[in-house]
Amino acid sequence: MSEGQQQEGRQLFCRVITPEQVIFDGEADMVVARIADGDIGILVDHQPVVSTVEIGAVRINQDDERHVYATSDGFFKISENLVQILVEEAVAAGEIDVDAAESRVEEAENELSEISEEDEDSDRQRKEIERNRTIGENLVRVAREHGDG
Repeated sequence: MSEGQQQEGRQLFCRVITPEQVIFDGEADMVVARIADGDIGILVDHQPVVSTVEIGAVRINQDDERHVYATSDGFFKISENLVQILVEEAVAAGEIDVDAAESRVEEAENELSEISEEDEDSDRQRKEIERNRTIGENLVRVAREHGDG
């Protein structure tokens, strides 16, 4: 805990939540995420913010530990020293299966090449497939930058 936190007696908390489970729920010294306006770093007593969170990495510093998660897009809220990140997917950097993520990217690229331009739903389909490809690419990037291997 930093001196400022000890003097104030206040602590920052962070929750990373998917529809299936709570991925992280605990104290944090600092949280960094990419929201709609760009990267944001959160320390204790940060002003309230509500935004979308972009596909990327969420970094949580906790004492001498650093937790990094590859996340999909979703929602971000900071209020009263609680950071809440609600996403469809969040995977710890050290737990990412790079082969599966690369396969996900390849599969999305194959699906994109098969979409017919004449199909009314092709734009919606294309956006969802591109989103899946981007999430897969993010998993690979986060694993390589922050993973154990």
